[in-house]
Amino acid sequence: MIDQKHPTADDLLAERAARGLSFADRWRRDSYLQRLDWHLEAVVTGRERRSIIRSLRDELSVDRRPMTIALADLGSPRALAARYADDPARLRPTWSIGVIWGGVAILAYWFSFALFTLGMLAVVEQSTLDEAHARFFFVDVLAFANEDGIGVGWSGDVAWILVPLVIIAVAVLVGARCWRALPCSRD
Repeated sequence: MIDQKHPTADDLLAERAARGLSFADRWRRDSYLQRLDWHLEAVVTGRERRSIIRSLRDELSVDRRPMTIALADLGSPRALAARYADDPARLRPTWSIGVIWGGVAILAYWFSFALFTLGMLAVVEQSTLDEAHARFFFVDVLAFANEDGIGVGWSGDVAWILVPLVIIAVAVLVGARCWRALPCSRD
């Protein structure tokens, strides 16, 4: 005879699975798994990484404990990722972190470029000059202010495309720690 007043663990799991996770629990789970994914990229292949993340996501989704306790039991994402490493001394490049670095670097470049251009415009407006020319990371910049109007401009030569591409490439390679892809010598 089945006792209907005291649900079994399987009943609780089924009920939680049917009910689903709250938004806050999904946020905690997914942000933890994202950080774990970044750290796993340095120690396992992409296929293994996806398998580990999928498995942990499924386990966390049906865990009966509060999400904060379940995640605390797993430890820090970095420490958990290190436990999955076959050879903790042999790390791989972290390309996803490199892409984030590239995005931040190009945003910083464009923000600096905009500030530089606006600064030139402010100087031209407050001086007796009709226009001013300058270079910002090899890109010619023009600011003008006269009775016909005010404005800024920059050249459309190859530096306009090349400089941002170089900035992105350097940031991605440094952020990904691309030197990890090189074979290391073992003593």
